[in-house]
Amino acid sequence: MAADNPNSLARDARQAAAAPDDVDGRTDAAAGCAAEPLIAVDALAALFAPLTAFDAVVLAVSGGGDSMALLHLAARWRTQRGQQSPRIIVATVDHGLRTESRGEAEWVVQQARDLGFQAHLLSWDGDKPATGIQDAARRERYRLLGELANSLPGLGRVAVVTAHTADDQAETLLMRLARGSGIDGLAGMAPERPLSAADAAGVMLMRPLLSISGSSLRATLQARGIGWIEDPSNAVERFERVRIRKAARLLAEMGFSNDRLAVSARRIARARAALLEAQGELAARASLDLHGGAYASFDVATWRLAPEELRLRMLGDLIGRFGGSDAPVSLASLEDLTTRASAEGFDGATLAGAIVTPQGDELRIWREDGRGLPVLTLQPGETAIWDGRFRVRANITSPSPVEVRALGRLAFANLRRIEGWPDTIPAAPAATLPAIWRGDELVAVPFFADWFKDKGHFGREIELYSAEFLA
Repeated sequence: MAADNPNSLARDARQAAAAPDDVDGRTDAAAGCAAEPLIAVDALAALFAPLTAFDAVVLAVSGGGDSMALLHLAARWRTQRGQQSPRIIVATVDHGLRTESRGEAEWVVQQARDLGFQAHLLSWDGDKPATGIQDAARRERYRLLGELANSLPGLGRVAVVTAHTADDQAETLLMRLARGSGIDGLAGMAPERPLSAADAAGVMLMRPLLSISGSSLRATLQARGIGWIEDPSNAVERFERVRIRKAARLLAEMGFSNDRLAVSARRIARARAALLEAQGELAARASLDLHGGAYASFDVATWRLAPEELRLRMLGDLIGRFGGSDAPVSLASLEDLTTRASAEGFDGATLAGAIVTPQGDELRIWREDGRGLPVLTLQPGETAIWDGRFRVRANITSPSPVEVRALGRLAFANLRRIEGWPDTIPAAPAATLPAIWRGDELVAVPFFADWFKDKGHFGREIELYSAEFLA
């Protein structure tokens, strides 16, 4: 029941007000609906149960069939929960890639408001890349949604909720299989995860519809007379996901159906969870120490005795934490580095912005200082993520904006001349720590704040800034 324009969809949405809330079973094919199981209202409590852990929920709604189903199912769930429902906000993103996109986004906002939701229209402004447009659009969409979620004042835990389905899970599995992904990739999309590395302890990305087919969601909409927008890019074969989607239809005839592929992804995810636990045990045996985010160190002999998969996972995780990038570490490059680091005579290497080097009985990992360490301006009262590694904060009483940039080797060398300096952090990783600057003046180094405070250095201003490692 997709429509070509928002006006006809608006009529469909108005018809939904008179539709029954207790539809279940299968739709009537003779009435023009697919013979697919519908989403029963009494199933909503279990479906959306993970969202009860949050104070606020941001629904990401594009206007497509899956996301419109998410919108309407969430509206009914909110009615069921009453005062116990988290605050639900709707957000739609206008990527600006088609002339019709603005009107479609405005239609989504109106549909959400008609259901009683607060709604936001977010825009991807600026130049668009000539290649990799879908990946770029996805990154920008999550960035905009994250900014909205982080801007919600005083709401505690916040979740961004998407309408990914079992079909999306199957397509993701096929795409990653084609790229030679390891177990992390083949585990598919997680039902929940931090929205980004910078949100390790903050905004969560939730996917409550991963066990449900898109056809069931659209059949549920059809049964209630609710329309949606078909994105024409879903038919453009230059996009990988579109090609995979078409290939999936042929694979289904051979028994590789979306639901079976989704089951495989869940089973691989179960194996991945066991590996994560074993990785944690290896980290404990090897006495892994993150040194507050300055660098990581662990006993290399213990690490070398572990199975290859655990060695690879532990090393890759640490490179990801300390390398300062949201991009995943290349699996092939990580496999090569793990092999070299596991051998006697390894003398160090760099990968994905991180330095990996032996030091006595340890293997140490820290941020490479020549790979674009960022500079950001921090306003009084502001919190920001610096280099993907630290959450930095300026107290509201700080006297003026400051810059957060790397401490640097020269400034650290000057600090080491202070009498009684606690020479516990090597110079190379210390130089990559976030420092607070006002022009050329070093205002504070949050990593060493307790020592500075005890010795009376930097005065009271040392207490106005903090930096928390995103462990």
